[in-house]
Parts: sequence; C-alpha cells; structure tokens
Amino acid sequence: MRDTTANEVSRIDTQVLAGRYRLLNPLAEGGMGTVWLAADEMLRRDVAVKEVRLPPDLPPLQRQDVFAAALREANLAARLKHPSIITIHDVVVEDDRPWIVMELLTGESLERTVTERRPLPPIQAARVGVGILSALVAAHAAGVLHRDVKPGNIFLTRTGKAVLTDFGIAVAEGDATSGQTSRLIGSPNYIAPERLRGERGGPYSDLWSLGATLYFAVEGVPPHPAETPISALSKVLTEPPRPPGLAGALGPVLMRMLDPLPVARPSFEEVAEALKEIALDRPAAAFPAPADLPGPSPAASTGPGRTFPPGRPARRDPGPRRGRALLWAAAEVAAVAAVIGATAAVVNLTGDRPAEAVPVRLSEKPGAFATPVDLCALLPAERVKQLLPALTGAGKPTNKGGCEWTTSGKGLSVQPAGSDGQWGKSPRQAHELFVNQRNAAIPNGQIAWSWPEISAGSRSARSTGPVAVRSAGEESFGYDVYENRRTGRLEQTYVTLRVDNLVVEVGYTVVDGTKDGPAIQSGARTAATWVAEALNKQKAAG
Repeated sequence: MRDTTANEVSRIDTQVLAGRYRLLNPLAEGGMGTVWLAADEMLRRDVAVKEVRLPPDLPPLQRQDVFAAALREANLAARLKHPSIITIHDVVVEDDRPWIVMELLTGESLERTVTERRPLPPIQAARVGVGILSALVAAHAAGVLHRDVKPGNIFLTRTGKAVLTDFGIAVAEGDATSGQTSRLIGSPNYIAPERLRGERGGPYSDLWSLGATLYFAVEGVPPHPAETPISALSKVLTEPPRPPGLAGALGPVLMRMLDPLPVARPSFEEVAEALKEIALDRPAAAFPAPADLPGPSPAASTGPGRTFPPGRPARRDPGPRRGRALLWAAAEVAAVAAVIGATAAVVNLTGDRPAEAVPVRLSEKPGAFATPVDLCALLPAERVKQLLPALTGAGKPTNKGGCEWTTSGKGLSVQPAGSDGQWGKSPRQAHELFVNQRNAAIPNGQIAWSWPEISAGSRSARSTGPVAVRSAGEESFGYDVYENRRTGRLEQTYVTLRVDNLVVEVGYTVVDGTKDGPAIQSGARTAATWVAEALNKQKAAG
C-alpha cells in the first residue's frame, strides 16, 4: 500500500466524518489502511478511526470485496463485549468507503514492545495470556473465530491490560466458507498447522496461535523461526517448535498449546488455570506432555482439548518419538502441496477438509448392535425427570426409530444418526457415519424448526459448528441452536455419539425460558452420558 503523503495528511486531517469525527493525525499504517487519531466532536472524546484505503487502480470488484470485508470485521467485533477485546463505537461510510470508529488505546502492540525493547518475563506474558484467552473464550461463545491471533494484533495498554484487536479475517457461525477457495493472509508463524493445510480450523486453532504469540512474547522469536514466510510455512507443517529457553514455568504450557495435533492440545480451562498460577507467581501444577494419542489424524479433531475415553483400544506403542516422527513425516506431504504456488504475503489454499483417518483397530465385522435398539428403553422415566420434572409417562417412539420425552416447553430426544441408523454394520462404518455427521454440522444461520408436542411453534434459528464433548461414547461432538428472533437465547443442544457400531443423536430442548444456556448444554451432555452408559451395558450383556 502506498504511503500517505504530506499533502494528503494536510487534506485529510481537516476532514470530518459523519459530521462528528474530525481526523487529526495518523497513528499507524496497516496492510489495508491507516489508523487515525480523531476527535468525536459530539461526545467530546478522542477515538481511533481505521481508514480502509486501496490503490486507485484496483479493479472495482476487488474494491467491493475489501470494503465488504471491512464492514464484516466491524460487525463481528461490535457484537463482542469484553474488557480484552477492542470496542467498536461506530461504522461510517464516506467517500464510498467504510471508516471504523474504535476506542482509543494508549500503549504499544506486543510485537513492537518485544522487538524494540526486550522479551517479557514469563509472569508478565502469562498475564497477557490470561486476558487474551478470556477474550477468545468470549468470542468463541458468540460464534466468532478470530483466526489472526499474533503479536501485532495484541495491544498492551499503559495500564497493563492486553487487548485483542483486528478481526479482519475472523469468521462467524453461518459464514459460507466450506468448499470455497480462501486466502490465508498474515504470517504463517502464527497460523495453526491445520489451517495451513487448508482446513477451516476451530477454537483449537486460535489456541495454537495464542501459544505461538506467547512464545514470541517470552523468547523474542516465533516458535518456528524462519527467514521467509514460505520457509516458516514449511517449518510449521513439518517441524516441532524450537524448545523455549527463557519461558521458565510457561514453557510446558506453550509446548502443549503448540502441539501439531489439535486433539493433543489442552483445553481452554487447563490453559487458563495454568496461566493464572504463573501470572500470580505461584508454582503451577505439572503440565505433562500428552501421551501418544490413538485415533484420528490432526485433521480429524473437533475442538480444543478433546480426549479419547479409556475404553478406546490402544494402538501398539511405537514410543512417543516415533509417533511424533510419523506425524512430521506425514505433514511433509501437505507442506509440499501447500508451498507450491504460495507467495511471500498470501498463501492460497482450499477450504475443503481432508479425508478423515480411521481410528486404529476399528473392526470391519458387524458390531454389537446387529438389530435395532429400543432407544426408549435406554432411559427410564425416573431418570429423565431430572431434566423434565413435569414428565408423567415413558418416552414415545418416533417414526425414525428414535424416542422422545416431552413436556410443555421442554423435550429430550434420542435418534439414530443417518438415514438407516447404521443397524448391523461395523464399528468402522459407524465411525465413517459419525465423521459425516460431524462434518455436516457446520454453522448455519437459516434453520427453521418446530416441535408442537412441547408447544414450540415455527421458529427461526441458527446453529453453531461442532464442539468437543467429553466422556460420551467412544466418539462424540455437540452443537447448539440459538433463536434468531427476539431473545437470541440458546434453546437446543445436541450431542452425537458413537458406541461400537451405533451412532445416535441426543437433543435437549428448552423453549419456555426456564433454563439458561449452560443448563441446556449441561442437560444434553448429561443425557448423552446416560445413553452411552446404557448402550455400553447392553453391549457388555451381549
């Protein structure tokens, strides 16, 4: 992008946007524009204004795409309210361009602080991590993935607060990105390996990026130092992180966050607890390296910290070194494909997910559930009453081979997944069905549903993408459904789980407003655990 000339500054600094925001002087130059100090003459306060500027010879369609992306960034950030997320005050369209009005922060970016001064002590870096991790949790809860967590997008204020900025390439639930070609813009040093391979990624990808950012904060270099973006991309995909030398107690936490396997990364809760202890200069609990995990490839995970239940067959132990060496070797193939055609600033990758790896030792023979299971018999009414206190009878079979328990305003359902329920098929085939169900659970903002038996009329809703669910079957994931109109509250949570050769979906619905979001999520996951326990008992009984 061209520099702002003295004449341009002289001309622009007298400009008033929307009759109230007077541009004063430029504060910083970015990849797509300039951030200005401005005076809000209506509220009599100083603000920051992000100007989106492009070369005049850029084709009209590309200009429209960039401006649409800027408006999208503002809309995403404006819906997030958190002390460690930049506050968006207003969006102004002037001269056929968007101008984003933000809170004015005083301080410096983490990148500039470390580069121009020195790396942060581990305690200070942990404090930065606590704030940004909390911001990411808030963003993810609102259905937003940041996708560009890096030192340049973390601002350290003079009061000591860390603030997450720049949602320019974030994605929200409902975005139609699957199957489309997309561009990863930014430094590959801070992009999670699964996203460099072309996957959409998830909260666990933001966690990896935060780990890389905190690594830079204490070490002064990224975890995969390289001279060029192409070299960095190759190293992230094919090499382990450089062992930290200055991180102290923070080192084990960072190495877990930077695990190339999404399923091997710790949960957000585990990281938050460790960072809080380090930030308080207290000895953190041991943060062990993960065992050599059985199961899917890095592309197969659905969320941060996902673990496999104890009942999963263990593969022959190749030793942790050999296991990791196999991972790096496999990643080299992806690296070769990714590097071809890449440039120093932009990496072109497809958004399609790679083929799913089948967990080790899944049988091809018919599984334990060779005939249809009476799903109503899995949950006695007395147990279901814990979730539906007004229930007066047993569950009722559905025309799809499932079962449902209903009261006014609340409902619980257990349905076989897939068109034929996978009755009598093998665990391997059931795993493939499970993967298909999970891949189909993409964020969607255009859902219409009704359930007359619980007094739920026709409703407009939006669903989240898949999230990890622990201790429910041999594989499991969940997703939530929020009301689009009026309250925007969570009304349904679904958990899909696999036990042997059977895949079922458990749903808990509350539309009468008597349960908040966490209670609905907890109810669905509790019911899924009950179902998994009942199926395992049937399996053991033969």
